[in-house]
Amino acid sequence: MPSCEKCWADAAGNPELYRELFRTRNCSPEEQAGVDATECPVCHRRAVHQHCHICMACGEEVLNGSA
Repeated sequence: MPSCEKCWADAAGNPELYRELFRTRNCSPEEQAGVDATECPVCHRRAVHQHCHICMACGEEVLNGSA
């Protein structure tokens, strides 16, 4: 499962703080996907995770820019 990039950035690499932020926040799929997220060709949200290439909104795996 991809990490929430917003929580990870705000935790500054601290895994304990990341777990607490992730548990208590309700980040959007776009926030979870990170600042370099791309648009999903299936649901058209900018929610394709910047590292894992999985849409955080619909779950589609996106390889090489296409589903």
